[in-house]
Amino acid sequence: MARIAHLSDLHFGEATPALVASLGADIREAVPDVIAVSGDLTRRASRVEFSAALAFLSSLETPLLMVPGNHDIPSQDLWTRLYDPLGRWRSVSPAFPLTVLETKGLRLVGLDTVSRAQWHLDWSAGAISGNRRQQLARVLGEGAVLVCHHPLRHAVWAVGRRPPRHAERTIDLLTTHRVRAVLCGHLHRAEMTRLGPGGPAQIIAPSAFSERGGGANGWNLVVLEDDALTVETRECVGGIWTARTLSAV
Repeated sequence: MARIAHLSDLHFGEATPALVASLGADIREAVPDVIAVSGDLTRRASRVEFSAALAFLSSLETPLLMVPGNHDIPSQDLWTRLYDPLGRWRSVSPAFPLTVLETKGLRLVGLDTVSRAQWHLDWSAGAISGNRRQQLARVLGEGAVLVCHHPLRHAVWAVGRRPPRHAERTIDLLTTHRVRAVLCGHLHRAEMTRLGPGGPAQIIAPSAFSERGGGANGWNLVVLEDDALTVETRECVGGIWTARTLSAV
């Protein structure tokens, strides 16, 4: 059995000290085997925000895999965004675009889906190039769990959101390799869906600290045991942590 604390959209720069401390205590009480962070550690990709995020995650003293989100590259400094988008990200995680973590029979694979530019107005949308898919195919294995920032498919309620470029080709790849689950974020709302017949479960975590998006702050506890996969979303409502089980929609 493997227990994954799945966090996303921490948005340090918006986080309050009280909520940071409370979430940390709730994660420690759950005693996860590994922590997976599916991007947006920061609000504006500042060095101060990255430092605060790293201090928090290090304090949990648990094996950690994290990937960047669209907020983890500069939004205002166009030169840096285009020519060195992950320069500041290297201060917390030098490994990209792929990261692999193996523990307790679990293989976690982190994929960078962030795109520095788009041909449309939504520059927050991601992309998964052919080169990245080739690299991904070399490290995937049956039962692996993929961690990325962008959902590969969006629910009907996510009006106006674009999936990352080449998302459907990536889903085909994950299905072929019998990947077990995709852990992602970006939408600030917990949800679990199935990416087609025989495809992996897509599990979206709520925002850990940001108030944008309208949902409760929280995180997901993902439990893998043999052929079973259960997901408990833990949400902070009125300062009290409550749990609800996610079911695939």
